Order: sequence, then structure tokens, then C-alpha cells
Amino acid sequence: MVKPAIDYSLYYVTGRELLPPSSNPNDVDLNPTPYYLTHLESALKGGVTVVQIREKDVGGREFYQVAKRSKEVCDKYSVPLIINDRLDIALLLSCGLHVGQSDLPAPQARQLLGPDQLLGVSINTVEELDTVLAYPEGTVDYIGVGPCYGTKTKKDLSPVLGVRGVRDLLASLGGSEIKVVVIGGVTPETIPNILYQTPAAMPGSNKYRHLDGLAVVSSIAASPEPDQAARSLLSQFRTSPRFSLTLPTSLHSTPTLLDQVINLFTRLQSTSEEHRTLVHHLTNQVVMNDCANLTLALGCSPIMSVVPQELDQLAGYLGCLLLNLGTATLDQVSAQRQAGRAANRVGKLVVFDPVGCGATVHRKGMADQLMGDVRVSVCKGNAGEIGSLLGSKEVKARGVDSVGKGFADPASVVRDLARREKFTVAMSGEVDYISDGEVVVKLSNGHDYQGIITGSGCMASTAVACFASLPLEKDETIASRAFLAAVTGITAINVAAEIAAKRKDVMGPNTFRAAMIDECWSLTADKLRQGAKFQVL
Repeated sequence: MVKPAIDYSLYYVTGRELLPPSSNPNDVDLNPTPYYLTHLESALKGGVTVVQIREKDVGGREFYQVAKRSKEVCDKYSVPLIINDRLDIALLLSCGLHVGQSDLPAPQARQLLGPDQLLGVSINTVEELDTVLAYPEGTVDYIGVGPCYGTKTKKDLSPVLGVRGVRDLLASLGGSEIKVVVIGGVTPETIPNILYQTPAAMPGSNKYRHLDGLAVVSSIAASPEPDQAARSLLSQFRTSPRFSLTLPTSLHSTPTLLDQVINLFTRLQSTSEEHRTLVHHLTNQVVMNDCANLTLALGCSPIMSVVPQELDQLAGYLGCLLLNLGTATLDQVSAQRQAGRAANRVGKLVVFDPVGCGATVHRKGMADQLMGDVRVSVCKGNAGEIGSLLGSKEVKARGVDSVGKGFADPASVVRDLARREKFTVAMSGEVDYISDGEVVVKLSNGHDYQGIITGSGCMASTAVACFASLPLEKDETIASRAFLAAVTGITAINVAAEIAAKRKDVMGPNTFRAAMIDECWSLTADKLRQGAKFQVL
């Protein structure tokens, strides 16, 4: 007998202890099982595709009765039932089985269960996954990876993985036929970030390994309307786009990319004062004034608020959000996380500058947290910062600066980080490199003065954010705008820097800084086209 294909999209782990109060008080006080079964059937009507019975603190007889009656309900909807931990009950009911790391080993469970029933295993580490992958083919049908976030529905919780930890396990799973569901804190609020962040790049291709389903507990069990809850959760999973590297072909060649850069620059220049876009900076205290003035010079309106009480409201007005890690206090990073999530909810681009993340463990940890909690559109940093995020030790960091000659193959560095993280990476230096994970652009504009003023990199991030702030055009995606804004913003500020350095009134770094902002203000499309020096590799 060949096992039928299973749809793991919405994997419901039951929890009778989480059920909301019934409209019939007798259900809870005298006989909870009928109410539970009614609630379960409603969830199945809403679209639950797999059910796992997890009874934590009951005896074997009660577990068996609950599972038996649950199976009768699931069979009505042709939905597979899986028993948590209890092989004896799974055998009695001819059901699937799910085992944890402290339960019966999967090969022995499979031997007793037979070849036809589903068998799943809980996974929290790469070592646990490697053990599963070493089993004979067909031993394990699926794995439950988690917890993704903290949850109160399970005691003795394994270490929280976060979306990036789940992604790393998907990457290790590679092209295996074993299916994957994620569990732990999976709610309507966290699902968008889970589905965006967890796809793992497959080596040697532009494809990604995605989750096969969402394992939920309280989002259904605690709902008074489980059918609607299930329907909404299933829709969130099935309507989420499958991630792929699909930049428009107009961004694949140098001449057509230059045309697109000029077009975006002209759009921002021609925006009336009444319709200026708002660029919200949560940035470091050192560069705040320069970044605000540069924002105005490029034709946008700056706001620099870090007040938690207004961050959610500001998200409704902004064109782009810029998060700068320079002032890496816990309060500042907390505000950045709040603002980033709010921007994600309203579909605005987020530019992230991981200032100094290669210098200290604290900053690296804060950068990783932000990238896990917020869907970043563009990450702009120097070689030391980008290398730290990638996990490379080829380039060292000293404070907020890079030290040494740089990467031997910078194009691969930005491409690899962009592919893994699913955002545009812009790496600044004597030569700048930008990639979306597929296309790489080498940019050769700029002046030495930029390296000896404070905040030149932060201002480059501001320039990117300004061009990211314009409304998307028809058929334009966030990914394609992020890439184009990075190329346009960095080219524009670097061309302006070259022009500023030639001015007679520039006597050194300090006069250069003011002149560069002035030249951004007076930059024209013709000057940009004539001065731009970049190449699609």
C-alpha cells in the first residue's frame, strides 16, 4: 500500500485545556468531550488538513477515548489523525504517530507502526536533524521544527529557534523528501514573518526550500470560532508567495539599469513639496542632523522619532523606514523592532544599517535579532559589517570601520548574503557592491573624503531610504524597488561626493560634508547619468 500524499498546510495540535468557555455551561462542568468534538469538527470545516491529539495530563484510557472519538470526526473529513507519543494508541486506532526526542526512537517506532502510517519527529537542532536524515528512507514522513517563538502551551520547552534557526534547519534538510511543519508561537501575527524569513536557499540554484505547513495550537484551540480561525490561518499559508529570485530583466544589464536609475531619480526630483515622502529614521545620535539634512536635500521629509507611543501611528504615514544600529541601547533596539514590525504590516520598505555589528558580540546579537523580527528590504553596511552578518572572518572590524584589504571575492559575499537573507545587500567601500542574491552590481563612484568624515556610510543609507520611499509603480515589487533604490541612492550620493570634492570652497573633510549635501540638493539627472560608474557583473 502506498501512503497517500498528505497536505500539511494547517496542522492542528489539539489542546482541550485551551478551549474557550462554551455557550452551554454543562459542556464544561459535566462532560467536556462533546464540546471538544464540536469544536474540533468546526476547525475541520474551516480547513484543518492534519490533526494531532496531544493529551498532556490524562491516563491511557481517557487518551484512548478522546483519540477514538476524534478519529471518527476526522474520518468524516478525510483528514489524517496523528497521536502524540502513544504508540499503543496509534496502533489500536491505525493512526499516525508523532514522537519527540525523549520518546521511542523513530526506527523502532516505524518497525512497530508499519510502513503505511505517518510518522513524525520533533526537531530542534541540526544534530537531531542529521540523525533523522541518517535513518533508512521512508522511516520519517515529516518533522516538526520548533519552537519558532516562545509559547505557553508546552512545558519543558526546547530552546527557541527563531525564524532564522528554522531557516537554517530547512537549509540542512536540503532536497530531502521529508516534509516540514513549524510549531511554537505560530499565530496570525507571526505567520507573515515566518513565511517570509524561513525559506532556505538551495545550493547551486535560485530555488528555495519552503515550509510545508504551519503547526498551530492555541490559535485554533482557544478560538470561540475555530472554523473562521482555521480558514484565516490556511489562507495566510496558501496565499503567501513562494520566494524566488525574480528581478525584472530591465535590471539585469548596465544600460537598462542606468535608465531605471535615472527614472527613479527623476521621479523623486519631480515630487512636489506637498507630496514629499516621509523617511522615518531610528538612527544613531552622531549622524542624526546630517541624515535629516540629506533627506531634505534629496527631496524627502525626515522624522527622527524613537518615541514608542507614536511608532505604530507613524508607520501609516511613512514612505520608508531606516533602522541604524549605531546607538545600540536596548531601548533603541526595542523601538526599532516595534517600528520595523509596524512598517512590515503596512507594506513599507525597511532599510537596515548594521553599524558596528562586527565589532562586539552585543551588536552582532542585536543585528541578528532585528533581522529575525523585521523583514528587511535593504541591508547596507561596510565590509566588516557585511562579513560579520555572513559569518565570514576574512575582513575584520575596528569599531564601526572595516580594516584591511577587503574581500578577495566581494561579489560572491554580497550575493551569498542576499540569497540567504532574502534582501538586497549593499556593501560600501572604495568600490561598492550591491546584490539581490542573483544580480550583482559593481559601483565605482565616490571620493576619499567620504572615508574621513563621520557618518558617510549612514548618509548613504539615508540616500537609499529616500529612493525606497516613493510609492511602488504598477507591477513593481518590493524586492525590485529595494535593489533599484540601493543602486540609485548610493550612485547619487557618490556622484555628488565627487562633484563636491572638486569645489574650490572645499578645504577638507568638514567643508566637504556640507558641500556633499549641497551637491545632492543640486544634482540633476544629466549630472547623474554622465557621472554614474557602475557595471552589472
